[in-house]
Amino acid sequence: MNYFLVFQNKSYNEERSGEYLWAPQKNKTGQKFHHWTDMKKVKKGDIVFNSFNGELVSVVVAKEDAMEHERPSDLEGLSLWEKEGWIVFAEYIDLESPIKYKDYMETLLELQGDKYAPFNNLGRGNTGYLFRVSTELADFLFGVIENNNGYSKANFQIENKAEEHLIKKVEEDLDSAIVLDETEKELIINARIGQSFFKRKLLNIEKKCKLCGVTDERVLIASHIKPWSRSNHQERLDVNNGLLLCPNHDALFDKGLISFVNDSEILISASLEEETKLFLNINEEIKVKLKEPQHQYMDWHRENIFKR
Repeated sequence: MNYFLVFQNKSYNEERSGEYLWAPQKNKTGQKFHHWTDMKKVKKGDIVFNSFNGELVSVVVAKEDAMEHERPSDLEGLSLWEKEGWIVFAEYIDLESPIKYKDYMETLLELQGDKYAPFNNLGRGNTGYLFRVSTELADFLFGVIENNNGYSKANFQIENKAEEHLIKKVEEDLDSAIVLDETEKELIINARIGQSFFKRKLLNIEKKCKLCGVTDERVLIASHIKPWSRSNHQERLDVNNGLLLCPNHDALFDKGLISFVNDSEILISASLEEETKLFLNINEEIKVKLKEPQHQYMDWHRENIFKR
Protein backbone atom coordinates (compact mmCIF):
# COMPACT_ATOMS: atom_id res chain seq x y z
CA MET A 1 0.00 0.00 0.00
CA ASN A 2 1.17 3.51 -0.84
CA TYR A 3 0.28 6.75 0.90
CA PHE A 4 -0.14 10.24 -0.50
CA LEU A 5 -1.29 13.70 0.55
CA VAL A 6 -3.35 15.90 -1.76
CA PHE A 7 -3.81 19.66 -1.57
CA GLN A 8 -7.31 20.29 -2.94
CA ASN A 9 -7.79 23.97 -2.17
CA LYS A 10 -8.88 24.91 -5.71
CA SER A 11 -11.00 21.90 -6.56
CA TYR A 12 -12.07 20.44 -3.21
CA ASN A 13 -15.83 20.97 -3.54
CA GLU A 14 -16.03 19.51 -7.04
CA GLU A 15 -13.79 16.51 -6.39
CA ARG A 16 -15.35 15.75 -3.02
CA SER A 17 -18.84 15.86 -4.51
CA GLY A 18 -17.82 13.68 -7.46
CA GLU A 19 -15.76 11.29 -5.29
CA TYR A 20 -12.59 11.39 -7.35
CA LEU A 21 -9.10 12.90 -7.58
CA TRP A 22 -8.02 14.45 -10.88
CA ALA A 23 -4.83 16.07 -12.14
CA PRO A 24 -3.72 17.23 -15.61
CA GLN A 25 -0.90 15.53 -17.47
CA LYS A 26 0.88 18.77 -18.40
CA ASN A 27 0.43 22.54 -18.43
CA LYS A 28 -0.27 24.82 -21.41
CA THR A 29 3.41 24.88 -22.39
CA GLY A 30 3.77 21.11 -22.26
CA GLN A 31 5.60 20.92 -18.92
CA LYS A 32 5.05 17.94 -16.63
CA PHE A 33 5.35 18.02 -12.84
CA HIS A 34 5.85 15.20 -10.36
CA HIS A 35 2.85 16.29 -8.28
CA TRP A 36 0.70 15.55 -11.32
CA THR A 37 2.48 12.52 -12.81
CA ASP A 38 2.52 10.77 -9.41
CA MET A 39 -1.21 10.25 -9.94
CA LYS A 40 -0.18 7.27 -12.10
CA LYS A 41 1.26 5.62 -8.98
CA VAL A 42 -2.06 5.50 -7.11
CA LYS A 43 -3.45 1.96 -6.99
CA LYS A 44 -6.64 0.42 -5.65
CA GLY A 45 -6.60 0.48 -1.85
CA ASP A 46 -3.98 3.24 -1.59
CA ILE A 47 -4.73 5.98 0.92
CA VAL A 48 -4.61 9.72 0.27
CA PHE A 49 -4.76 12.23 3.13
CA ASN A 50 -6.99 15.04 1.90
CA SER A 51 -6.09 18.64 2.69
CA PHE A 52 -8.22 21.75 2.45
CA ASN A 53 -7.43 25.20 3.86
CA GLY A 54 -4.50 23.99 5.96
CA GLU A 55 -6.37 21.08 7.55
CA LEU A 56 -6.60 17.32 7.10
CA VAL A 57 -10.33 17.04 6.45
CA SER A 58 -10.79 13.50 5.16
CA VAL A 59 -9.08 10.26 4.24
CA VAL A 60 -9.49 9.13 0.64
CA VAL A 61 -9.38 5.42 -0.27
CA ALA A 62 -8.75 4.63 -3.96
CA LYS A 63 -11.50 2.40 -5.38
CA GLU A 64 -9.56 1.68 -8.59
CA ASP A 65 -6.11 2.19 -10.06
CA ALA A 66 -5.48 5.63 -11.58
CA MET A 67 -6.36 5.90 -15.27
CA GLU A 68 -6.17 8.42 -18.07
CA HIS A 69 -9.27 10.60 -18.10
CA GLU A 70 -10.26 13.93 -19.58
CA ARG A 71 -10.96 16.77 -17.20
CA PRO A 72 -14.34 16.09 -15.51
CA SER A 73 -17.11 18.39 -16.62
CA ASP A 74 -17.62 19.84 -13.14
CA LEU A 75 -14.03 21.18 -13.22
CA GLU A 76 -14.45 23.00 -16.51
CA GLY A 77 -15.82 26.08 -14.83
CA LEU A 78 -12.54 26.56 -12.96
CA SER A 79 -10.62 27.04 -16.25
CA LEU A 80 -7.35 26.11 -14.57
CA TRP A 81 -5.93 23.12 -16.43
CA GLU A 82 -5.46 21.39 -19.74
CA LYS A 83 -7.99 18.77 -20.76
CA GLU A 84 -5.91 15.56 -20.68
CA GLY A 85 -5.28 14.12 -17.24
CA TRP A 86 -5.43 11.24 -14.77
CA ILE A 87 -8.30 10.32 -12.47
CA VAL A 88 -8.67 8.18 -9.36
CA PHE A 89 -12.19 7.21 -8.32
CA ALA A 90 -12.23 7.13 -4.55
CA GLU A 91 -14.21 7.01 -1.34
CA TYR A 92 -13.97 10.06 0.91
CA ILE A 93 -14.15 9.37 4.65
CA ASP A 94 -14.67 12.73 6.30
CA LEU A 95 -13.26 13.52 9.73
CA GLU A 96 -15.64 15.01 12.26
CA SER A 97 -12.72 16.90 13.77
CA PRO A 98 -10.35 18.18 11.04
CA ILE A 99 -6.68 18.21 11.99
CA LYS A 100 -4.60 21.40 11.78
CA TYR A 101 -1.19 20.54 10.36
CA LYS A 102 0.47 23.45 12.16
CA ASP A 103 -0.24 21.79 15.51
CA TYR A 104 2.02 18.86 14.53
CA MET A 105 4.38 20.45 12.01
CA GLU A 106 7.63 19.67 13.79
CA THR A 107 6.85 15.95 13.77
CA LEU A 108 5.49 16.07 10.21
CA LEU A 109 8.73 17.58 8.92
CA GLU A 110 10.76 14.99 10.80
CA LEU A 111 8.82 12.00 9.45
CA GLN A 112 8.15 13.00 5.84
CA GLY A 113 10.49 11.76 3.13
CA ASP A 114 13.25 13.84 1.62
CA LYS A 115 11.90 13.66 -1.95
CA TYR A 116 8.54 14.95 -3.17
CA ALA A 117 7.41 15.60 0.40
CA PRO A 118 4.23 17.62 1.06
CA PHE A 119 5.67 20.32 3.37
CA ASN A 120 8.62 22.71 3.07
CA ASN A 121 11.05 23.65 5.83
CA LEU A 122 8.95 26.70 6.70
CA GLY A 123 6.08 24.41 7.64
CA ARG A 124 3.95 25.30 4.65
CA GLY A 125 2.45 23.03 2.04
CA ASN A 126 4.54 22.74 -1.11
CA THR A 127 3.00 24.15 -4.26
CA GLY A 128 1.32 21.35 -6.16
CA TYR A 129 -1.39 18.70 -6.02
CA LEU A 130 -0.34 15.17 -4.99
CA PHE A 131 2.68 14.39 -2.78
CA ARG A 132 4.19 11.18 -1.48
CA VAL A 133 3.83 10.26 2.19
CA SER A 134 6.28 7.99 3.98
CA THR A 135 4.99 5.02 5.98
CA GLU A 136 6.27 6.66 9.16
CA LEU A 137 4.35 9.85 8.45
CA ALA A 138 1.22 7.89 7.50
CA ASP A 139 1.33 5.94 10.77
CA PHE A 140 1.70 9.18 12.71
CA LEU A 141 -1.28 10.74 10.92
CA PHE A 142 -3.37 7.64 11.58
CA GLY A 143 -2.50 7.98 15.27
CA VAL A 144 -3.60 11.62 15.31
CA ILE A 145 -6.80 10.71 13.46
CA GLU A 146 -7.58 7.98 16.00
CA ASN A 147 -6.95 10.30 18.96
CA ASN A 148 -9.15 13.05 17.52
CA ASN A 149 -11.82 11.10 15.67
CA GLY A 150 -11.80 7.51 16.97
CA TYR A 151 -10.99 5.96 13.56
CA SER A 152 -8.15 3.44 13.63
CA LYS A 153 -5.96 2.66 10.63
CA ALA A 154 -7.93 -0.55 10.10
CA ASN A 155 -11.05 1.48 9.29
CA PHE A 156 -9.45 2.63 6.05
CA GLN A 157 -8.26 -0.75 4.76
CA ILE A 158 -9.79 -1.80 1.45
CA GLU A 159 -10.88 -5.23 2.79
CA ASN A 160 -12.76 -3.51 5.60
CA LYS A 161 -14.56 -1.33 3.06
CA ALA A 162 -15.36 -4.45 1.05
CA GLU A 163 -16.79 -6.15 4.13
CA GLU A 164 -18.86 -3.10 4.99
CA HIS A 165 -20.23 -3.09 1.45
CA LEU A 166 -21.07 -6.80 1.77
CA ILE A 167 -22.85 -6.25 5.07
CA LYS A 168 -24.96 -3.45 3.59
CA LYS A 169 -25.77 -5.50 0.50
CA VAL A 170 -26.87 -8.53 2.51
CA GLU A 171 -29.04 -6.36 4.74
CA GLU A 172 -30.60 -4.62 1.75
CA ASP A 173 -31.31 -7.97 0.08
CA LEU A 174 -32.95 -9.30 3.22
CA ASP A 175 -35.02 -6.16 3.70
CA SER A 176 -36.30 -6.29 0.13
CA ALA A 177 -36.96 -10.03 0.08
CA ILE A 178 -38.82 -10.79 3.28
CA VAL A 179 -39.79 -9.34 6.64
CA LEU A 180 -37.65 -10.91 9.35
CA ASP A 181 -37.34 -10.22 13.04
CA GLU A 182 -33.96 -8.86 14.19
CA THR A 183 -32.73 -12.19 15.58
CA GLU A 184 -33.41 -14.04 12.33
CA LYS A 185 -31.83 -11.25 10.32
CA GLU A 186 -28.71 -11.23 12.45
CA LEU A 187 -28.28 -15.00 12.16
CA ILE A 188 -28.57 -14.90 8.36
CA ILE A 189 -26.15 -11.99 7.97
CA ASN A 190 -23.59 -13.66 10.22
CA ALA A 191 -23.98 -16.93 8.32
CA ARG A 192 -23.66 -15.25 4.92
CA ILE A 193 -20.41 -13.43 5.64
CA GLY A 194 -19.16 -15.97 8.19
CA GLN A 195 -17.42 -13.19 10.17
CA SER A 196 -14.31 -14.24 8.27
CA PHE A 197 -12.93 -10.73 7.94
CA PHE A 198 -13.49 -9.96 11.60
CA LYS A 199 -12.05 -13.24 12.84
CA ARG A 200 -9.00 -12.91 10.60
CA LYS A 201 -8.29 -9.47 12.02
CA LEU A 202 -8.53 -10.82 15.58
CA LEU A 203 -6.24 -13.75 14.71
CA ASN A 204 -3.64 -11.28 13.48
CA ILE A 205 -3.51 -9.88 17.01
CA GLU A 206 -3.80 -12.99 19.17
CA LYS A 207 -4.29 -16.61 18.15
CA LYS A 208 -5.92 -18.05 21.27
CA CYS A 209 -8.93 -17.83 23.55
CA LYS A 210 -8.65 -14.74 25.71
CA LEU A 211 -9.51 -16.73 28.84
CA CYS A 212 -8.27 -20.31 28.58
CA GLY A 213 -5.64 -20.20 25.83
CA VAL A 214 -7.24 -22.67 23.37
CA THR A 215 -5.39 -22.20 20.05
CA ASP A 216 -7.34 -24.36 17.60
CA GLU A 217 -8.57 -21.78 15.08
CA ARG A 218 -11.34 -24.12 13.93
CA VAL A 219 -13.22 -23.71 17.21
CA LEU A 220 -12.29 -20.16 18.16
CA ILE A 221 -15.13 -17.65 17.87
CA ALA A 222 -14.78 -13.97 16.96
CA SER A 223 -17.06 -12.57 19.63
CA HIS A 224 -18.31 -8.98 19.46
CA ILE A 225 -18.12 -7.19 22.80
CA LYS A 226 -20.97 -4.91 21.79
CA PRO A 227 -23.27 -7.34 19.94
CA TRP A 228 -23.55 -7.27 16.15
CA SER A 229 -27.27 -6.48 16.26
CA ARG A 230 -26.71 -3.41 18.44
CA SER A 231 -23.62 -2.07 16.67
CA ASN A 232 -23.36 0.30 13.73
CA HIS A 233 -21.30 -0.66 10.67
CA GLN A 234 -18.13 0.94 11.99
CA GLU A 235 -18.46 -0.86 15.33
CA ARG A 236 -19.13 -4.21 13.61
CA LEU A 237 -15.81 -3.94 11.74
CA ASP A 238 -13.76 -2.44 14.56
CA VAL A 239 -11.26 -5.03 15.79
CA ASN A 240 -11.35 -3.33 19.21
CA ASN A 241 -14.95 -4.53 19.52
CA GLY A 242 -13.85 -8.14 19.51
CA LEU A 243 -12.49 -10.98 21.63
CA LEU A 244 -11.34 -14.41 20.47
CA LEU A 245 -13.04 -16.97 22.72
CA CYS A 246 -13.55 -20.71 22.83
CA PRO A 247 -17.18 -21.86 22.48
CA ASN A 248 -17.77 -22.22 26.24
CA HIS A 249 -16.42 -18.81 27.14
CA ASP A 250 -18.10 -17.19 24.13
CA ALA A 251 -21.46 -18.52 25.35
CA LEU A 252 -20.87 -17.18 28.86
CA PHE A 253 -19.80 -13.76 27.54
CA ASP A 254 -22.62 -13.57 24.99
CA LYS A 255 -25.26 -14.36 27.64
CA GLY A 256 -23.82 -11.81 30.05
CA LEU A 257 -22.73 -14.39 32.62
CA ILE A 258 -19.18 -13.02 32.58
CA SER A 259 -17.68 -9.64 31.76
CA PHE A 260 -14.54 -7.65 32.58
CA VAL A 261 -13.56 -4.40 34.19
CA ASN A 262 -11.05 -2.32 32.29
CA ASP A 263 -8.15 -3.23 34.58
CA SER A 264 -8.74 -6.80 33.29
CA GLU A 265 -10.48 -8.28 36.34
CA ILE A 266 -13.15 -10.84 35.46
CA LEU A 267 -16.74 -10.38 36.62
CA ILE A 268 -18.80 -13.53 37.14
CA SER A 269 -22.59 -13.47 37.46
CA ALA A 270 -23.89 -14.44 40.89
CA SER A 271 -26.39 -16.70 39.11
CA LEU A 272 -23.65 -19.17 38.11
CA GLU A 273 -23.28 -22.11 40.47
CA GLU A 274 -19.85 -23.14 41.72
CA GLU A 275 -20.09 -26.49 39.95
CA THR A 276 -20.83 -24.77 36.64
CA LYS A 277 -17.87 -22.42 37.09
CA LEU A 278 -15.63 -25.41 37.78
CA PHE A 279 -16.79 -27.31 34.70
CA LEU A 280 -16.44 -24.24 32.46
CA ASN A 281 -13.02 -23.34 33.83
CA ILE A 282 -13.70 -19.85 35.16
CA ASN A 283 -12.80 -18.31 38.50
CA GLU A 284 -12.24 -14.91 40.06
CA GLU A 285 -8.46 -15.15 39.59
CA ILE A 286 -8.63 -14.95 35.79
CA LYS A 287 -7.11 -11.82 34.27
CA VAL A 288 -7.26 -10.62 30.68
CA LYS A 289 -5.34 -7.80 29.05
CA LEU A 290 -7.55 -5.21 27.37
CA LYS A 291 -6.34 -2.38 25.18
CA GLU A 292 -7.47 1.18 25.79
CA PRO A 293 -9.71 1.31 22.65
CA GLN A 294 -11.58 -1.77 23.95
CA HIS A 295 -12.65 -0.05 27.15
CA GLN A 296 -15.63 1.79 25.65
CA TYR A 297 -17.03 -1.47 24.32
CA MET A 298 -16.47 -3.32 27.58
CA ASP A 299 -18.12 -0.48 29.50
CA TRP A 300 -21.15 -0.96 27.25
CA HIS A 301 -21.12 -4.73 27.80
CA ARG A 302 -21.04 -4.38 31.60
CA GLU A 303 -23.86 -1.85 31.59
CA ASN A 304 -26.14 -3.55 29.07
CA ILE A 305 -25.36 -7.29 28.88
CA PHE A 306 -23.76 -8.43 32.14
CA LYS A 307 -26.18 -10.07 34.59
CA ARG A 308 -24.88 -9.31 38.04
